[in-house]
Amino acid sequence: MLKQRIEKLKETNGFKFDLNKIKNFEAKCEVDNRIQDIKNEYIGFIEKTLSEYLVVSQLKNEIEILQQKHKKTSSNLHEMVKRLERKKAAVLILEKQNFLLNKFYDFYKENLGFEMKRLKGGGNEEQSEILFSFNHINKNKPLDTFTFILVLNGKTYSVKDCSAHIQEMDKLLAKLNKTDDLSNFVIQTRKNFCSIAGTT
Repeated sequence: MLKQRIEKLKETNGFKFDLNKIKNFEAKCEVDNRIQDIKNEYIGFIEKTLSEYLVVSQLKNEIEILQQKHKKTSSNLHEMVKRLERKKAAVLILEKQNFLLNKFYDFYKENLGFEMKRLKGGGNEEQSEILFSFNHINKNKPLDTFTFILVLNGKTYSVKDCSAHIQEMDKLLAKLNKTDDLSNFVIQTRKNFCSIAGTT
């Protein structure tokens, strides 16, 4: 059928067809098409590879940023752990000191009948009041309690509500305000209570 068409074409145009040339042309077209397909595949491969390279580069940058953040966070965490350990050590020391102070306070309370209680103030307040109480003053009546309230107003000490009249209280207060030696003041006040109770 193809031959018939070719023959018809030859007759109509007076043109001679060379079947070998046509076949060569068709083969060349096929090769050109195949080359174009290969070029398209190659371009697609390059575009895909470039796209993947860009994604990998972006991921590398993100990884570097995350590693830097991790390094900084690790460093900060390490510093925080060190600070926490120092604070724990300080707390342990304070707890030990507090325990010893409580034991010391309990010893004084049980053996000397000495007790202190904050009534008012402290911190940033201008006036503070502390109740001092003593037992074991009178050997015959060890449960009898002698008390006074020490008032600190600014930097000046005074006494109120003293359970027994101490004649030299003004002298003791003057010395306390001059020297700021509270322990000596408490010792001297206790001695005065002992004198009043008749036991020196």
